[in-house]
Amino acid sequence: MWCKKILVAYDGSAPSHRALEVMREIAAQNPAVEVVLVHVMRLFSSGSAAAGMDTVMVDDAMAIREELEAIAADMVNPTEVKVLKGTSPADLIVNCAKEEGCDLIIMGSRGQGGVKGFLGSVSYAVTKESPMTVLIAKEGDCR
Repeated sequence: MWCKKILVAYDGSAPSHRALEVMREIAAQNPAVEVVLVHVMRLFSSGSAAAGMDTVMVDDAMAIREELEAIAADMVNPTEVKVLKGTSPADLIVNCAKEEGCDLIIMGSRGQGGVKGFLGSVSYAVTKESPMTVLIAKEGDCR
């Protein structure tokens, strides 16, 4: 098999759902392929006025973590879930992939903050910075 360990970046958006579908198709070819499902909880420097926003972000991240844990439980392949926290999602994704020994990153073409029709800034930065192959999943069926 050409890849042994896949990192999938997931934020709940339609393109990230497509990234999960693509990962499943690749991982189904070999049950020994390992999978790392990651969600990035982007941290912002905020004052006391934004304290409520921090609570919402943590709640959202935990909901996505639960969703990813349910997906991991259904996988035949060895699968782990990680929530990454920091200010630079692209750096977090690339560094996690390096630390985990992944040889493929799969992510959506744009996430929750993307502008329709353009490659999202996070996916663009990951493709620029990653030393391993990055597969950008687009919405819709490409067959």
